[in-house]
Amino acid sequence: MKLLWSVALLGMALCLGSQASFDLPGIPAVFTSDDRLMSVVSATVAEEISREFVKYMRSGVESERLKELGRELRGSHSKKAIFTESLVDLSSADQYFVCTICRSTINVLVRTFTDGELSGQNREAESKKLMLGVCDYFSITTPEVCSGLFDLNWPILDFIFNETAANSQSFCGMLPIPICQVQQEDFNLTLTIEGDLPTESNSDLPARSPQDHLVLHLTDIHYDPEYKVGGNAACDEPMCCRSDLAQSSPSSSAAGYWSDYRDCDTPKHLILSAFNHIKDNHKIEWIYHTGDVPPHNVWSTTRQGNIDMLTEIDGLLTEYFPETPVYSCLGNHEPHPANVFGNDEIPDPLRVDWLYEHVWKLWSKWLPAEAEDTVRRGGYYTTLPSAGHRIIALNSMDCYLYNWWLFYNGSLIQEQLQWFHDTLLAAEQAGEKVHILSHIPSGDGDCWSSWANEYNRLLNRFSGIITGIFSGHTHKDEMNLHYTDEGLAVAINWNGGSLTSYANKNPNYRLYLLSPPTKHVVDHLTYTFNLTAANLQPDQQPEWYLEYEFTKEFTEDTSPAGIDKLLVAMAEKPELLRKFWRYKFISADPKLSQGCDNACLSKTLCRIATSNYQKRTRCRELQAILEKSLENEKDEEDNDDDGAPGLKALSLTSLLGLLVASTFLA
Repeated sequence: MKLLWSVALLGMALCLGSQASFDLPGIPAVFTSDDRLMSVVSATVAEEISREFVKYMRSGVESERLKELGRELRGSHSKKAIFTESLVDLSSADQYFVCTICRSTINVLVRTFTDGELSGQNREAESKKLMLGVCDYFSITTPEVCSGLFDLNWPILDFIFNETAANSQSFCGMLPIPICQVQQEDFNLTLTIEGDLPTESNSDLPARSPQDHLVLHLTDIHYDPEYKVGGNAACDEPMCCRSDLAQSSPSSSAAGYWSDYRDCDTPKHLILSAFNHIKDNHKIEWIYHTGDVPPHNVWSTTRQGNIDMLTEIDGLLTEYFPETPVYSCLGNHEPHPANVFGNDEIPDPLRVDWLYEHVWKLWSKWLPAEAEDTVRRGGYYTTLPSAGHRIIALNSMDCYLYNWWLFYNGSLIQEQLQWFHDTLLAAEQAGEKVHILSHIPSGDGDCWSSWANEYNRLLNRFSGIITGIFSGHTHKDEMNLHYTDEGLAVAINWNGGSLTSYANKNPNYRLYLLSPPTKHVVDHLTYTFNLTAANLQPDQQPEWYLEYEFTKEFTEDTSPAGIDKLLVAMAEKPELLRKFWRYKFISADPKLSQGCDNACLSKTLCRIATSNYQKRTRCRELQAILEKSLENEKDEEDNDDDGAPGLKALSLTSLLGLLVASTFLA
């Protein structure tokens, strides 16, 4: 799952306190007129907040202007959503809050480092005091969460900003929020790729057969050994269901037995229920496990706790599926602290060699001896489980914007990408077909676009041998279609959803049918249960059921070219897209109650057609088709309405910009 943005803000702010300079390149700005307005307002307000807050720090006296700014910002954000939702999915108001607080905090740190308050022997204590002060003043989250995030991340960030330099103008541009982005200098990450690129969309698709392989995809288990049935599911922290429910709290706030929609992770008995159902109902041949075993308590993790959870889940997989190979990759929650990976350029005390060594012990029973070197070096590997079928498991933290080591040295990621190229080239020369495991989809807003660009170039070049890409991270049952710069559909990333219900979804697992000769995905099936119904009968096993079979609900053509045709059909027939959206959230009651309006439909379609957050050509083409379809749909509904047209509505962003401008700039 996405790192809570507060961790990102903390890291950005601390890194920017240094006196020298670095950029995270490859995040260009593409502003609409509304974006320009909101960006200017945000920057202006952030500058004013930083000036007034520095005065407050030094004097202990709040100015009337700071009180006013504080009141406005404290009441402007949704508290929980800014932690539990992806930044790209936040409302305009929440994105404005995140961007403005990021800029404000950075400005404060730059000023105080320049003037000396946060330098010298007491800089850790003073930095923590400042960060907790900002957190409390603007009601970002609880003091415990802010303090924990600081303590876990400080040693890494302290090293980084003493060894590198920050650019206070552009640092918040790393956030996948349009109003925060600024033009960055290009970063020379271009790989030398051997061979020819495709000249047409990939339409390869073997016929279905009784011999098709059945493969299980598990992802984002997020096991919480401290889950408390009946505990507080409506807490103030980013993750709940761990503390006792206060006597004064309503019973509706109690955590359900089988987990809870409200920002809670997975109790052990839910994991056992899933494994039992899989074992009793499916004859699977192997398992893909695409990461994220630990829960979302990113402010209070421990190294030993993460090791213990990884060991326990591996033991359960061995117990329930003793003869079934399991091929895994790392997620962003595996290390301690969360999200931070590096390589041998990192100082020994800050490296995650302990994690690489531990997962090798767990994974080695299904991997060849020669995979040990890359697993221990960077958490990635390749294996050939059967003749002609190669698996490549990547450590996608090289693209994760909240992996602080990217800011220390962005070129660290080139080593794995080059290995990826060389492994694909060798597979092609050997006549093999390839499956790729990678926790984070490259089209996710949290994936560094420079990395995504090179990754997509590799997929384009070797699309003829890549027959499946499998990921997790988003907790959504979805897919991403990879395109060349010329618009050719070349590969599909299949996302397995998540076993956790975090947040507002039903638990699920996914099965794939693979054609034996090539291992192409010819169908997939999602299994789930309704969490509301299950929690009404805690003494009975959940009623797991087949939610949908892809080829029966959408299309039998699961090739990249076939999925591109499906996207056009979704754009032309919004009801088909609405059905995809329902399945995307595993038919979860809170989401179904909320519904998906036209803006939601447009975003849903765009996400499927995006494999690099900064490249959305196909997305915009499909959105234009969808817009016309939705207009026609509305015309059909209103064809008997002769009422006079109303005023043309301003966009939400425009209205918000005018409101904030009038409040702050008067």
